[in-house]
Amino acid sequence: MEYGNRKAAPMLGAALALASGLMASLAGAEEVVLAPMVIIGETQDGPVDAFASEREEASTVYRLDAEEVALFGAAGGGNAYSLVSRLPGVQMQLVDAYGLVNMQGGNKGLRVRGEIASHGANGTVEGVPLNGPGPGPGYLFLLDAENIDSVSLAQGPIAPDRFSLYDTVGQLDTRILWPKAEFGGKVSVGAGENDFSRTFARLDSGRLPTGTAMFLSGSSTSAQKWRGHGDSPERHETFAFGLSQDFGRLQAKLFVAHNEMVGDNYKGLTYEEARHASRYDDIDYDRYPSGTTAAAWANWQGYNRQSFETSAFLSEISYRLGEHTQLVLKPFYSKEEGYYLYPNGNFVRRWDIDHTTYGASSELHTRWGETGLKFGYALVSMEPPGPPNAWRHYRPDASGGLTFNNWALLAKVTDRHEMHNLFATAERRFGPLEVKGGVRYVRDVLPSIDYYDTAGVTAEDFDDAIDQSSGVVDARSVQSTTIREWAPYLGLRYEVSERLELRAALGRNVGSPAFDAFQKPPVAGLSKQALWNASEMEIGDTLDLAARFSFSRGYFEPVLYYTRYRNKGVDIYDPAYNASYTQNIGKAHQLGLTLAGGWQLRPDLDMFGNLSFMRSQFDDDLLVGVGDVREVEGERLPDVPARMATLGAAWRFGRFTLTPVVHYMGNRYADIEHTQRMGGYAVANLDLTHRLKSRHGQFTTSLAVINLFDKRYIGFNNANETSNGSTFYPGPPRTLVGKFSFEF
Repeated sequence: MEYGNRKAAPMLGAALALASGLMASLAGAEEVVLAPMVIIGETQDGPVDAFASEREEASTVYRLDAEEVALFGAAGGGNAYSLVSRLPGVQMQLVDAYGLVNMQGGNKGLRVRGEIASHGANGTVEGVPLNGPGPGPGYLFLLDAENIDSVSLAQGPIAPDRFSLYDTVGQLDTRILWPKAEFGGKVSVGAGENDFSRTFARLDSGRLPTGTAMFLSGSSTSAQKWRGHGDSPERHETFAFGLSQDFGRLQAKLFVAHNEMVGDNYKGLTYEEARHASRYDDIDYDRYPSGTTAAAWANWQGYNRQSFETSAFLSEISYRLGEHTQLVLKPFYSKEEGYYLYPNGNFVRRWDIDHTTYGASSELHTRWGETGLKFGYALVSMEPPGPPNAWRHYRPDASGGLTFNNWALLAKVTDRHEMHNLFATAERRFGPLEVKGGVRYVRDVLPSIDYYDTAGVTAEDFDDAIDQSSGVVDARSVQSTTIREWAPYLGLRYEVSERLELRAALGRNVGSPAFDAFQKPPVAGLSKQALWNASEMEIGDTLDLAARFSFSRGYFEPVLYYTRYRNKGVDIYDPAYNASYTQNIGKAHQLGLTLAGGWQLRPDLDMFGNLSFMRSQFDDDLLVGVGDVREVEGERLPDVPARMATLGAAWRFGRFTLTPVVHYMGNRYADIEHTQRMGGYAVANLDLTHRLKSRHGQFTTSLAVINLFDKRYIGFNNANETSNGSTFYPGPPRTLVGKFSFEF
């Protein structure tokens, strides 16, 4: 069966023929899927170790280098979440094959050990957060994959010197490929089904006599939707500039990036629609309005779009005070501006997003005898949304135009959201034992927001509407409140022998408070300020126990962990307001085990994989409102599978490398009542890469088949804790994409 706008590719038959022999044993697997995996150069001295955690870390930290980033990442060349999607304990489903879709709202789809960042893109760039909790794309599409040197993901107890706003969902950090010491450049082009096309170019100046090095890069990407009509994205352009300067004891770096993206949204499915795989390709927004009713306009693609511009700047200034002492300062700034357009009842809602994030982090690295010490402080100033502060309603007319009707939400930020982060760590080695301990102190100052009366306001401009309003509605406004939390950490790493290493880490992570309390409708007997003052951080206390067994041609690494949560964020659907809100009302725990390994069967063939077992469940019933209790004690958390697995191979023959990968996702539930079951599935991807080195540079050509067996499955689920609030998105169908690059 054909899918939406899918275009037949002439090479598809040849690619499938090439893959059929290798993948025949998988063809009969129940609900199976493959994903591209790791290729490391033309020769390999040891087994592929993409799933092995960092050997110098007591906690569980996975790191992918530039080669692995190129193959783990989605074919669209961006989206930091896609880079870690196959790591142990990670759950990340893409709505399209290219990783170019920005999901509306805070849930971008990444779960780590079952935990989700429900308030925007989670992660840092060079150790600083370029965006606060918000519903826009954030930093996700700001870096081209070719400009990334490495990406690391810390799970379980997070060491205090790995700064992140909130880290119960792990700590994801992306490192920039700074200007190279030698003159050079890279050009790449990609093309695939659904009219996918991408071009990228980067030029490095090399180290100049002045000690200066620079790079300049740009990319342009577009694609049609694989189901329905429209473009996703219609336009996706990124520009980046990097500079490094050597002043001897003083080192300075500067990075500037700008991204513009415009596109059509994919329609989410109801549970009943999601149950019928044969209809996936028929369900999406209408290409043309089917009538003049509110329902007709709601289902028109023209009123389900988004447009964003994101700009960011960061700098790293380091000064060496002595042989063992260094001071590092990292100022940063980002601005995000755009909107989502989507129907709401009888109207079309425009959700405006215009905010800035800025701040700086500072660190002092030194030694006291045999003990390494780190002290740091970071300030991050964020401007809502979230929560949202500007919703405009428009009335559609028969000609397809929009007439301003009213402000559904009109609010002004009077005090910005600030986070103060202070930490100290100490690290020392006692023979084969390495000990690292520390503490993080977080002071989270929630914003002050004035809610304005919208009755009689006819002005469409935000500032004019504020001036025209009759004034602030005190009962719906909130004044700043402060949350404080201590997060201690202790990590132990013991080298039993060259072949055996043991690790243990114990610590506390913090998650975001429920900002949704602001936009939530009034609750009888409770003021908005009372709800705001009751805001709490999500707390996760975690113990990790791990071992790494190394042998001449491989490794095996089990990690056992246990986490207890309080103030857990829970999404609750409110039918009276037809909206969902997060509340920090849950108590839960999780017991999990991940197994990762790699084995070099022969010099030209590697096997690698990981297996995750998770048991996440509520410890108490949920009190979601006055007299409204959900009996969930002992039930599994929504959208968290009991099992996940990834298995792959890298077979090198001459200048070619063939990399098949299978990813399995166990069954999940979309609601706490367990009435909406999403079946398990497995998906297969296949990647064939050819490398050729010459005196002019390196030529790399690759052909990838995504979802090789055209498996139909539900991947991304915007899960809510009640059955009538969830939205389901089918995973992308079989997609063929080719890429060519030249690096000199």
